[in-house]
Amino acid sequence: MIQIVLLSGFLGAGKTTLMQRLLDTYKDHKIGVIINEFGEINIDAKLVSREGIDIAELSNGSIFCACIKDKFVDGLIAMSKTDIEYLFIEASGLADPSNMGDIISGIKKETDDNLLIKGSICIADGVSFLELVEVLPALERQVKHANAVIVNKMDLIDDASFKEISQKIGEINPAVRIYAATHCNVNIKEIVDHFAPNVAGSEDTTNTYESRPTTFIVRADEPVEKEKLIAFIESIADSSYRIKGFAQTKEEGTVEVSGVVNHLIITPWNTEENTEIVVISSVGIKMLSLITESAKRILEGRFYI
Repeated sequence: MIQIVLLSGFLGAGKTTLMQRLLDTYKDHKIGVIINEFGEINIDAKLVSREGIDIAELSNGSIFCACIKDKFVDGLIAMSKTDIEYLFIEASGLADPSNMGDIISGIKKETDDNLLIKGSICIADGVSFLELVEVLPALERQVKHANAVIVNKMDLIDDASFKEISQKIGEINPAVRIYAATHCNVNIKEIVDHFAPNVAGSEDTTNTYESRPTTFIVRADEPVEKEKLIAFIESIADSSYRIKGFAQTKEEGTVEVSGVVNHLIITPWNTEENTEIVVISSVGIKMLSLITESAKRILEGRFYI
C-alpha cells in the first residue's frame, strides 16, 4: 500500500525546503511527488526536481478546490497504479486540506484501495503565523487537520513568540505534536514514524472559486540590476501574500526570489532560468496597477505582466 504524506503551510513557510528533506531522507525508497502551486507557473516543482522521481505538477488553483480537484484525483489514481512506496504531496500555501479524507475514500475502487494517508505535516511560519491565522481560515484548517506542526524560522523569533505560537496551535489542535526548526532542519523520519492521531475528521474545504486570491506573473526579457529588483519587490510586498520565482540579474545571473510578509530572500541559482516572478495577492485589479506603476518607476519598463 502506498503511504501518503501531505505537506501544508502558508506561502513561504518552508514546504518546499521540507519536501527536499523528505526526498533526501527517503532516497532509498520508491517515491512519487505531487506539487500543487496556486499560480500558473509551478516554481516549486523546479526546486525539488531530481532524477528517478516521478513528479506530477498541478497548477493554477488548490487541489482541494473544485477548480482543479478532478486533476488531483486523476493524479492520485495514476500514482496508485505505480510501484512507489511513498507519495509526498505539497499543497499550495492557501490550500484547505479538510476534505483530503473524503477524496481518498471516494476513489477506493479506482485505486484498488492502494492509498493510505500516513499523515499530514503543517509548516507554520514563525514570523507571520500569529498574524495570519486570525484572518485566513485555510491556515487554521491546515493546523486543525495536521498530525504534526513544525514551527519554522526559529532563528527569526524569540522563545516568548514560540510559546505564544505553540499555545495557539494547541488551541486549534490539542493532540498535534509541535516541533521547532530553522530552515525545516528536523528529524523528518522521526516525525513521520510518530505522527500524532488526528481526530478532526474530514469536512468541506473552504477552498472555493469565490475565495481564490489573484495571481500575476511578472516577466522580463533582459537582465535587471539586483538593487532595482529588490526595490521593485519591496514596493509591492505589502499588498502580496507571496512573491517567488526566478530573475536574471546583471551582477549574479539567475537568482531565486522568495518573499513573504516583508521578508525577502534572494539566492544564486545554479541553472539559467527566464525571469518569471509569481505574485499572489488578495487585492485583484489594484495589484495589477501597483505592479505596473512600480515597474515603470523603478525598472524603467523592463518588466511586463
